[in-house]
Formats: sequence, C-alpha cells, structure tokens
Amino acid sequence: MSKSLGNGVDPLEVIDQYGADALRFMLTTGITPGNDMRFKTDKLESSRNFANKLWNASRFVIMNLQDENGEFRAMADDSQGIGKMALKDEDKWILSRVNDAVREATSNMEKFELSLAAQKAYELIWNEYCDWYIELVKARLYGDDEEDKKVARYVLVRALKDMLKLLHPFMPFITEEIWSFLPKNKKTEENPEGFLIRESWPVYDDALTFKAEVKKLELAMEAIRSIRNIRAEAEAAPSRKLHAVILSSGKDLEDIKGGERYIRSLANIADIDFIADKSQVPEEVMSAVIGNVEIYIPLDELLDYKAEYERLQKEKNRLSGEVERVRGKLANEGFVNKAPEKVISEEREKLARYEDMLVKISERLALVEKKI
Repeated sequence: MSKSLGNGVDPLEVIDQYGADALRFMLTTGITPGNDMRFKTDKLESSRNFANKLWNASRFVIMNLQDENGEFRAMADDSQGIGKMALKDEDKWILSRVNDAVREATSNMEKFELSLAAQKAYELIWNEYCDWYIELVKARLYGDDEEDKKVARYVLVRALKDMLKLLHPFMPFITEEIWSFLPKNKKTEENPEGFLIRESWPVYDDALTFKAEVKKLELAMEAIRSIRNIRAEAEAAPSRKLHAVILSSGKDLEDIKGGERYIRSLANIADIDFIADKSQVPEEVMSAVIGNVEIYIPLDELLDYKAEYERLQKEKNRLSGEVERVRGKLANEGFVNKAPEKVISEEREKLARYEDMLVKISERLALVEKKI
C-alpha cells in the first residue's frame, strides 16, 4: 500500500463488508515472519466463508443439544474418565484428531508461528469436524438409542469447545458468541462469568490417542473419496445405489471391514463384497487403489446405458463434424498456401487429436450398444 498511489485499504470498510474476524484471520494466516504480504480480496472471502461454515456447524450442534423448550438435553458423563464411555470409532477418531491439533497448535504458538497455528484450527474445523464427523454422527443423533445420543452430544460439544479455544486468538468475536450458546463449564474464581476468553488453553492428553480407530476411519474415508471420484468420472448420480467389491488381505482387510458402515452410508453403497482373490473381480469395472486395498465398482452399477448411449452418440456426431471441418480446412489450398506454418501445424495436431477421440468414442459406443 502506498499513499502516493492511493491504493490504501481502510480496515473499517473491510470490517463492514467482511467482518472483523475474517480480516484478522486473513492477516494472521497470510503472514510469514520478516516478509511483506499482499492484500487479496479472495482471501478475505475465503476467511468469511470459513466463519460461515463454523457458524452453521455450531448451529447444527446447538439445535441437537436443545429440546423444544430450549433446555439442554442430557449428555454422557465423563466423571469416570473418557475410557469408561461407550465411544464409537468415529468419536475416538475426532477426539484424537482434536488432541493432535492441540499439541501441534500449542507448539506453533510457543514458537510464534501464528500462521501455522491458525491453519491447524482451520483444517481441523473445516475438513475433519464439519465435512466428516458431523456427517458420520447425524444418523446417531436422529436414531432411537438414547444412551448413544448422549455420547454423540458429549463428543460434539467437547470437540467443538476445544476447537473454539484453538481458534479464539484469531477469530475472537464469532468464537465467543458461539461459546455463549454451549453448555457452560463449572464456574471458577478465574472465570465466574464463563467467558471463552478467560478459559484455559486446551492441553494434549495421551489418553485421547486412538491409533487403531484413527487408521480404520481414515482408510474408510479414503475409500469413500475414491468411490465418489469413480461416481463423478462415470457421471453417475449421487443418489444411485452402487455395489462395491473390495479386494484386500490381512490387517488392511480387517480395517476396511471395520469401516463398512461408513462406506455404505456416505458413499451410498447398497452391498459390499469383500474378497481375497483377484479372480473374483467382475470383468467390466472401474477401480481405485488405496495401499493394499483395491476397490471395484461394476460398470453395470454405475451406468445408465441408454443415457450413456445417447451421450456418446452426441459426442460422436460432434467429433465427426470437427474432423470434417478441419479436414476441409487443410484441403483448402488457399488456406495452406497463405497460413503460417505454425497455424497449419496446430490444425494438423487438432485433426489427429479429434480422429483419436473419435476412434475411442466409437469403440465405447459399440460396447455400450451391446448392453442396451
């Protein structure tokens, strides 16, 4: 920014448009010690979107904590220690991820690596809590098992509170506001009003390291991502139920089986066949590999062959038209004699590319036609 250039930014105007928290977060995550930074509006928008994501996730949690009268529903009791609670694998996973983030962010803050500490809080909240844990726990919150609901509520609140503490130095206003709607901790002399700003910083706890459950959940998540990618590549609707075949062995097979209910729910899989021999894999499939785990989705499950035939036919007609157009251009002596060599070379490359694509589309069309 320069006064002579007149390109200064008024922070009060930015705050009016994006909020003070978004501005603070953008400034703290965009810095490295000793270097200048560029002021970018898209980073401000990203910070504001993050604040909205946190707000909406917190609203979901609070809605599921309160009954029709606005009173807090019962939560699991941790007075006997967290090891005595009936935690599910996804509960242990998120508690372990929050615990790891506490350790890393604490180390960053002690070294004055503010940008890294803020980034840890961002990734934990957006990628793990909002995108995964809330989705994994929804079915339990809407289920009939009251004891399990109490556990789910407890973990949702505990994880959210620790994440708000990690984020509070960077986004103090929204975190304090959300904190005011959550169940209060026991009052202390240091914090009689129960404000977040006067709470203790979270502390890493070895008891919250659940390595086996973390490995199981992260393998299931990789499988879900892979199946979603396959679905997207095949242009299969997210609502379409699929059948999956999973090939693995040993401990990896046990881990992927342990994540079966997550894969069924979040990847919209109706049936899963676990196999140990590649000869059992169906012939026509789309596949993905995650370490020692191979995932196969039969094409019959993915494709609506009639719709695919129509799509391929349109693509074939389009490519045929392009091939004819470029051939005509190159057959025109006036164009070939007058155009620069570079332009002619580009047109020849286009023709070769279109012809290659046309051959592949025609082959694919013949295969799909047999399925109709």
